[in-house]
Amino acid sequence: MAPAGAALTPVRPDTRPDGGHGTLGPVSETVIELDLSVPWEPPEPPAPRRRLRTRWVAVAAVLAVTLGLLVAGGPRSGAGLLYTIEHQVLRAQVAGGRLYLARYQATGPGPVIEAHRLSDGKLLWEREAELPQQLLVAGPDVVILMSEDRSSSGDSNAFVILDAATGKELWSRAGVRFDGTNPAVVVVEDAQDEPVGMIYQFGDDDDAGVNHAFVQPQRRIRGLALRTGATVWDVTVPEGSDVNFSWENPFQSRLNRFDVLSRTGQLTRHDARTGAMTETHQLDWSGASAMFSAGWLDGSGRPADRIVVYPDGQRGADVYDLGTGRLLFRWPGARTSGLFRCTATLFCAGGDDGLDAVDSTTGERRWHVEEHEVVVGFAGVRLLLGAYREPSSLQPGQLGIVDSRTGTVVKKLTGWNVLTGGDQPVLWRPLDTRTALLGRLDPSTGLVTVFARATDWFGNPECSVDNGALACVVVGGLSVWRLPNPR
Repeated sequence: MAPAGAALTPVRPDTRPDGGHGTLGPVSETVIELDLSVPWEPPEPPAPRRRLRTRWVAVAAVLAVTLGLLVAGGPRSGAGLLYTIEHQVLRAQVAGGRLYLARYQATGPGPVIEAHRLSDGKLLWEREAELPQQLLVAGPDVVILMSEDRSSSGDSNAFVILDAATGKELWSRAGVRFDGTNPAVVVVEDAQDEPVGMIYQFGDDDDAGVNHAFVQPQRRIRGLALRTGATVWDVTVPEGSDVNFSWENPFQSRLNRFDVLSRTGQLTRHDARTGAMTETHQLDWSGASAMFSAGWLDGSGRPADRIVVYPDGQRGADVYDLGTGRLLFRWPGARTSGLFRCTATLFCAGGDDGLDAVDSTTGERRWHVEEHEVVVGFAGVRLLLGAYREPSSLQPGQLGIVDSRTGTVVKKLTGWNVLTGGDQPVLWRPLDTRTALLGRLDPSTGLVTVFARATDWFGNPECSVDNGALACVVVGGLSVWRLPNPR
């Protein structure tokens, strides 16, 4: 059943009077254009209501819908629009064949958490939530609600874990900080008072670019069973050690590993599902780490054979071979630029003048690309590059596909912006100030399969993709599409 007051209307199939497909106007890139004619038009929304004030913090992929709810549902064959949910939607998340929402009640003080069937928007369950609670992580098994407490003494969270199928509360925990989750456990650490020095104070111009380490007190990291909250594993990180988490899916806080680097240069690697120590390595280094990284830029969580350490009080980074522990080279760039593994033999780092790729063994620069500062997608030897900015319908983006072996830009995708990353990124491109094309990119070929024409599209939306479906929130409106099959 739809929520009270909601109108459930099927989405009309796209048809043309002549039965053909036609075109969508001039598009400079190679695209495959699916049948997009006569898109479903939602009814005019009611006059906007005053939004209740609260503080919601985005952690990984979270969502909320405020005030009224209107669902126009109905499955449709092939790729394209499935249904919309109108009226001041803030965020949406799809996982495990469900669409999760949090919306304010029109007459109540707090939000209502809902689960809908992803295919047609049918309401599966709903429950009231407390005013400060936000929907933190949703998955096929559990939904995690979090209330955040930020005070002068430190940060802490209170969790309520719901059964994803029914919305029933399974367990709760307070006084912890959330680190991530995976199919086995929720990873948390005990909250503690924030010691002096935890908040970095920026220095003068002479200090710019110098690495500064936070105070690193002893930390207790635990894995709690998803459905019971029982402690599955418990790891104590000694005082002065730095921790680096590695995500299988960074967009949903899916942790698969964490590394601990001591001041003596010992690196220990732990499985985030079991807490077990899987590897130990000794680096030819000692001191305080302002930051270190030991993974790939693609978010795959693959173990890397290089460790990048930003030493406290110094500029740049030191790159070590994980197997031997020896220093390979020193990188002079700033920590804010980042130095991350982007191919089997290269590190990538972005700056104001573009993107550099350096040899992962010697540090020698292999190539430089202007107009792009960040890697947003991967497909074998090809990288999808973008720029740091907030794209809008009046400011089209600039994407490029680069051959990582040579640095050659083999394809420019002018005007396209990235909605979701991965090996089959979903893109959008403005047609005018209110309309956009949605497409799925195959980075290996540069082909964009256009599968929808979105209306009432402004600025850069927040999107979630799972199970062949895409949900996007654009200036208060949520639309759910079925994606075309990957090429």
